[in-house]
Amino acid sequence: MINSICAIGLLLASVYFAIVCDSLQGFLRSRLALLCRKRRKEDRFGDILKNDELAIHACKFAFVISIVPTILLLAYEHYQDINNLSTSALWFDLVSSICLYWLLLTILPWTIARVAAEHVLYHSWPLIQVLSKVFRPMIGVSQSIDTLVHRVAGRQDPTPENLESFAEEIQSVVDEGEREGILESRAGKMIQRVMELRQEDVRAAMTPRTDIIAIQVDRSLSEARAELLDAGHSRIPVVEGSTDEIVGILYARDLLEHFGNGQNEKTLRDIVRPAFYIPETTSIHSLLDTMKQERLHMAVVLDEYGGVTGLVTLEDVLEEIVGNIADEFDETEPELYRLIDNHTLSVEAKMHLDELNDLFDLNFPEDRDFDTVGGFVFSELGRVPKQGDSVVWENLRISVQEATERKIVRLEIYNNVPWPQAEESTESTEPQEAPSAVSS
Repeated sequence: MINSICAIGLLLASVYFAIVCDSLQGFLRSRLALLCRKRRKEDRFGDILKNDELAIHACKFAFVISIVPTILLLAYEHYQDINNLSTSALWFDLVSSICLYWLLLTILPWTIARVAAEHVLYHSWPLIQVLSKVFRPMIGVSQSIDTLVHRVAGRQDPTPENLESFAEEIQSVVDEGEREGILESRAGKMIQRVMELRQEDVRAAMTPRTDIIAIQVDRSLSEARAELLDAGHSRIPVVEGSTDEIVGILYARDLLEHFGNGQNEKTLRDIVRPAFYIPETTSIHSLLDTMKQERLHMAVVLDEYGGVTGLVTLEDVLEEIVGNIADEFDETEPELYRLIDNHTLSVEAKMHLDELNDLFDLNFPEDRDFDTVGGFVFSELGRVPKQGDSVVWENLRISVQEATERKIVRLEIYNNVPWPQAEESTESTEPQEAPSAVSS
């Protein structure tokens, strides 16, 4: 009788630890943060995020040391009756036990964790902390085995701060909010763009070198003022000879101050500010942090050989989050893509391949040395394309619709079959425009 009571108590403990384990692996940070804030226990939220891996190991070990004695006690209690049972009764007991354990240790914990994982963690955390300290030696052994298995498999060591899973969690919350109508589609896209900033480098946002508007350093202040007014920008690069030799950045404010003070004898070189340089491998997220710290609005992008590949402004970075920002001075630029008919799509050569693939379910390579549709055509032809040139990729024919002597401007992509959901894609996607050359 005592053995049965102990077995039942240990079984209930096993169920509890199974619930806690599933809760640790399936809780939503946003809900847990809200719960802790309501209970004025914000420090508990940070503690859970910091030590959730230790807690999982501790609860799993507690589950093992409670379920194993349960099985042994029940087996010992009914050992003497086994010889007296018929085969059918024995099979009935076996199947019943399996179903009972499946319901109590799998289905019930999983269901409770889905409904109230955050509440389970909040109320159980003091006990979990005690278990983490008591089972610390065993936890160290399990962590060592975990790390060894990851290294043998050629994967990175597991870390408590799993940013990738956190991003997936945020995305799932955004998707759920859009389905329920709580979050507008436009807001959801903005959140998704923010999460992608860590993965994208500045090449996705910069103005290419060939599109940079610059002023030669030997211009007089009067000529510089005229060119600055013609460009319609408040900041513009100053070069000496070619775009590779950027002397600095001319600010309209500095130029106007010198004219206002009657200091027309100064040269353009005297009033330009130093340019800020970044490698093209810099992530947009890092660039945004740097611009905030250094109070910058413009940066020159360099390749691995020190050559200028483009120019990126604070406005370009913000446009990666909120979409195109147009003011009263911006000229209307052509759309990146436009559906001509069911089989023909017109695209700007500067359109990125990953964006084209996502919009129209295509398979252009994204792991080569080019990022744009124009770069793909350059690579396939092996020379500078001319208007009328075309290449074939899978069931697509890509023709050069407009080009200069040095670059492609616009392409036409013909699909042998009608574009799948092309009309829906163009309607649901916000108007896409090329990034501006410099910040206004």
